Amino acid sequence: MLIIGGDTESIISIIWLPLFMFLILYGQKIQIFLILRNIGKNLSKLEKMNVDSKNKVLGSLLEYGGDKEFVQKRFDRILQSFVIPPVSMDPKGIIDKLEHLLKTEEDNLEDEVKLITKTADEVQISILMNLVEVALGINLMYKYVRHFYVSGKKTGSPLIITQIQMILHQIMEQAEAYHDAIPDLKAGKTIGDGIGPLIASKLSGESESKELVKNTIVNEITIENRKAYVVKAKGPGGNVGKPGEVIKQIVENNKDISLIITIDAALKLEGEETGEIAEGIGAAIGGPGIERYKIEEIATNNKIKYLALVTKMTEKEAITEMKEEIKKSTDILIEKVKETINQHSKDNQNIIIAGIGNTLGVK
Repeated sequence: MLIIGGDTESIISIIWLPLFMFLILYGQKIQIFLILRNIGKNLSKLEKMNVDSKNKVLGSLLEYGGDKEFVQKRFDRILQSFVIPPVSMDPKGIIDKLEHLLKTEEDNLEDEVKLITKTADEVQISILMNLVEVALGINLMYKYVRHFYVSGKKTGSPLIITQIQMILHQIMEQAEAYHDAIPDLKAGKTIGDGIGPLIASKLSGESESKELVKNTIVNEITIENRKAYVVKAKGPGGNVGKPGEVIKQIVENNKDISLIITIDAALKLEGEETGEIAEGIGAAIGGPGIERYKIEEIATNNKIKYLALVTKMTEKEAITEMKEEIKKSTDILIEKVKETINQHSKDNQNIIIAGIGNTLGVK
């Protein structure tokens, strides 16, 4: 009766004190165990995607002939390749160094694909290069997560484990997007990122194309009483071209350019609708920044106004078959282009319209 009728707070203290001590001594270890368990589950999913993507891409490479053992060996060699970024302590000339480095990487990958696919044509080679790049990306993400997972298990360090936990969701989303893109890339379907080249193709119509730079074409058209140079990557292969270099050459040869319009896909924020169109100032072009630098440099030096139009989408929507919501935005985008031309240039002036993005499936 004495215990039962005692102070309730004392009883609670007796129960909670050991639990509190247990959490102090083992709470962090339990938390690390749960985090590692979650990372391990995601790592297993990532490993399955990695193996599956390798098998699918290898199968695509083998479709164009070649000894299986030889193709497998060369493919594994590509997957283990890496790029060392240029020294940036002295920023002078860093753009030229980076451009040369990336061109070397692209040429090297193209040479490797040509070596193991004797019967593939130009379009098929560009598609296979896209597929190999996807496999490379997934493989790198898998190795990155595995490194932090194994290091975390070895050391039990919360700092190491927390680093990968914070970005794991984004990594898994990106890996799933890459993995799901493989069938559409292989089939040569127009992807969401092709919205810019698609608009450029619609504007160009049946006009004659000139390839000023490798895998990058320009068409001369008349639109809204202006002469327009329409720039895009060469299709229907999976190319992004060098639109910045082409725009630079056009401006250098035509000093009376008054307006540059870039059209591209843009990653949407949570809550935004797929296919939503936005207008902005600047050069709408992603990547390492080389082509954007060239557009900004030539526009600034010649006092040319440069504006941007983008269609919003997720990363997965950008690299998989173009969704209906994005296709529906094409007519609206063309009207926006015309509005921009009329608002920011005058009759008989020369302008540049650049459709930025991967031109897969866009002729």
